Amino acid sequence: MPRDLDLDFEMQDDELRDRPVHRAPRREPAGRGAGSRGGRGASASRRKKTDTTSIIILIVEIVVFIALIALFFVLKAKIVDSGSSSEATAAESTTNNGVNVESEDFSLTCTKVQLVMDADNNTAALVYFTFVNKTDNPLAMSGVFPPKVTQNGADCPEDTNLTETPPEIANKDMQVSAGQSVECCYAFKLSDQTSPLTLTIHDNYSTFTDIGSTEIPIS
Repeated sequence: MPRDLDLDFEMQDDELRDRPVHRAPRREPAGRGAGSRGGRGASASRRKKTDTTSIIILIVEIVVFIALIALFFVLKAKIVDSGSSSEATAAESTTNNGVNVESEDFSLTCTKVQLVMDADNNTAALVYFTFVNKTDNPLAMSGVFPPKVTQNGADCPEDTNLTETPPEIANKDMQVSAGQSVECCYAFKLSDQTSPLTLTIHDNYSTFTDIGSTEIPIS
């Protein structure tokens, strides 16, 4: 059957004083605990936002750096291309100025240069031109644009001792009507068969000066 425990609740005053007092643990106010947790959460959120901002700034800096490098190479390529184009234009202008003359009154173009042997078994150069008269008066190429050829710094005389004279030789003295053209040829006696020639065009019509000169390799 059930057993009743004998519990003595009556204590003397001395026993009450001597008995240790057990105090209940102090509880933190509900508001204070929640505030601490809220503070830690806010700090974590701020750190997260700071890290995200730093990553975005780093990415932007990398993109800007790459864009600057690409722009540098593009500008460098354009500068190089521009310099090459200028050099090519200058070379073309020099060449055209030496063998081609274009004005409102005349057009002169050197079409070809041939090496032949004359009757004395010496080397001669046949220089061919196309001459166009744009004026209203008949003119001959020899009276407007006489050419000169030099080799090794010395003038090459005209060669009249050819075994076969091209018909264009006579055309250089032919009077060309207004708006007409003619194929002309000059023959020059050379000193050798390897040294380059220097062809110079003289203007006998307006400036009376050498208006173009170019070197012609023959080897």
